[in-house]
Amino acid sequence: MRKMSKFAACVLAGVMALSLIGCAKADGTGNSASVSSTGTSVSASTSKEADPAPAEIVKPEKITVMWDGTIFKEGDNYAEEFYKALSDALGIEIDFIRPDHSSYAEHIGITFNDKEKLPDVVILPANYYTAFAAQGNLWNMTDAWLNSETANSGRLVDAAKQVIDGWYVNGPDGQKGIYGFYPARGNGCITYVSAAWAKKAGYATEDSLPTDWAGYQEFLQKMKEANDGKAPVLAAGGLFNREAPYTNYLPEFWQGAYPDFYQDANGNWVDGFATDDMAAALDRIAWGYQNGYINAAILEGPSTSDVRNKYFYAGETGVFTYWAGTWAYNNMTNLAKNGLDTECWKLMPLKEMGAYYERMSPMIAITSACKNPEGVFKYFIDTMLDGGKVQMLWQYGVEGVHYEWNEDHTKINGLVTQSSKGSEKESKTTKNLFEANLKLANFAEVDPYTPADEVIDISFNFFNKYSKAAPAPVSSDVYNDYSATLWTERQELSAKVAKGEMTGAEAVAKYKEDCEAISNAVIASFK
Repeated sequence: MRKMSKFAACVLAGVMALSLIGCAKADGTGNSASVSSTGTSVSASTSKEADPAPAEIVKPEKITVMWDGTIFKEGDNYAEEFYKALSDALGIEIDFIRPDHSSYAEHIGITFNDKEKLPDVVILPANYYTAFAAQGNLWNMTDAWLNSETANSGRLVDAAKQVIDGWYVNGPDGQKGIYGFYPARGNGCITYVSAAWAKKAGYATEDSLPTDWAGYQEFLQKMKEANDGKAPVLAAGGLFNREAPYTNYLPEFWQGAYPDFYQDANGNWVDGFATDDMAAALDRIAWGYQNGYINAAILEGPSTSDVRNKYFYAGETGVFTYWAGTWAYNNMTNLAKNGLDTECWKLMPLKEMGAYYERMSPMIAITSACKNPEGVFKYFIDTMLDGGKVQMLWQYGVEGVHYEWNEDHTKINGLVTQSSKGSEKESKTTKNLFEANLKLANFAEVDPYTPADEVIDISFNFFNKYSKAAPAPVSSDVYNDYSATLWTERQELSAKVAKGEMTGAEAVAKYKEDCEAISNAVIASFK
C-alpha cells in the first residue's frame, strides 16, 4: 500500500486550497446533466423517480482510493489485514493512498490541483464535498444511488432519509444531485469534563455542572484555581475547526455565533462573521483567553492529538470537547493508562447554546477522473452497507484480527489493537470506519454490536437527545474564489480579539470594512 509524505498541519489549509482549484468539468462525470461513460443520461434532478439502470456495469479490476485516518491505521490496528480482507471480499485490487490524518486537508487541495493524478475514490470533508461537486470534480451518482441495492433494500434506518436528503448539493450546472455517499450519520462533539478536576473545584456530581454561560464562567474560574492555575480548556484546530461546522470544538464560547455563511430562519443568507452574535462570541473568547481559562496554545492551531494528549495523558486540561460515542470509552481507557482518574462527566449544552451540532458526515466520492464510475459505485460504494460480510469489514474489521464471535455467534468482542499489544494497558478494537450506533442500514440478520463499555451507548444517547443539525456547508464559484481571503481575515481578527488588541465589535466592523464587497458577492452567488 502506498503512503504519501507528511505535511505540517495548517488550520486553514483546506479552505485556502479550495480557492486555488479551477472549475474544470470532465465530460460525462463532472457535469450533473450529461452523458456518462456508459452513454447513459445522468440527471441531477431531486426527483425520487430513478432512471433505468445501465444495461451492463463492468466490475473494475483495480481502483485507487484516497482515505484519511478514519479507518484502521498502519502500525496501529492491523490496517493491512483489513485492506486484504476487503480486496478479497470485493474481488477488486484496491490501492489505498493514506496521507497523514492531521494534514489530510492539505493533501486534498494538492491532489485536486493535479487532475491527471486524481484517485478513483476519495473521502472528503463536507465543505470540500460541496465545493468539488459544484466545480465538476465529482461524478454525479444520483441515479446510481436511487437504483442501488442499498437504497432499495428495506434495511435503511429511520434517520436515513434526513441524512440522504443532505447529500443533495449543487452540481456545476446549479442543479441538485448526489455526488457522494457515506454509510453513517455525521455524529458530533460533546463536552467531557474531568471529574477529578471538577471535584477539586467543588462540583460533587455530573448534575452539579453549570447549565448557562454565567455558571460556566464561574465553573472555569474554580477549575483553574483548584488545579494549580492550569487553563481548563483547549480546542483542536484553534479558535476555528478546519472543517464545518467550524465551532464544534469550542461550543460554549461560540454559542449561537457561526463564522461562515448560513441561511437564517427566514431563508435569507447571512455572513455569520458580520453579525452582533459574532462580536459577542469573540468577546467571550477574549475573556477566556486573557484570564487563562483557555490554554494559550489555542492560537497555535493545536492538532487533535495535541489536545487529546493534554487531556488524558498529561492531565494539563480538564475540559475536552470531542466526539460522542466511542471517544467516551477512549477517554476512560487512556486516562487509566496514565494513572489518572478515569471518570469523565458530560456537560449539558448551555442554555445559550441550545444543543450541540451534528455535522454533515464526510463524503465518499467518485472523482471525475474515474474511468468506470458506475462499476466503482456498484462494486465498491454500494457494498459498504450490504448487510453482510462487507459491512462487517467496514463497521468492525476482520474476524480473528479485530474481533471474535461469542460461542453462539450472536455477539462479537473486540481484540487487542496492534499498537497496544503486550503493553501494560492493552486496548481493544471498538470500530473501524463508523460506529454501530450511527449506521444508515441494518444488517440483513442480527447486528452483532456489543459496546466495549456502557459509556459508549450512554454518550450516544446523550448526543442524540441534545443535538441539532449544523448549518449545511456552502459552495459556489465565487465562494471558492474568495474563501481563502475571508477565512484569513476571520482568523486574524479573531486572534487579535483574543489577545486584547481589539474588541469583538471592532473586529466585526473591520471585517465589514475590508470584506463587505466580497461577502455581498458571495451571498449573491447563492441566490
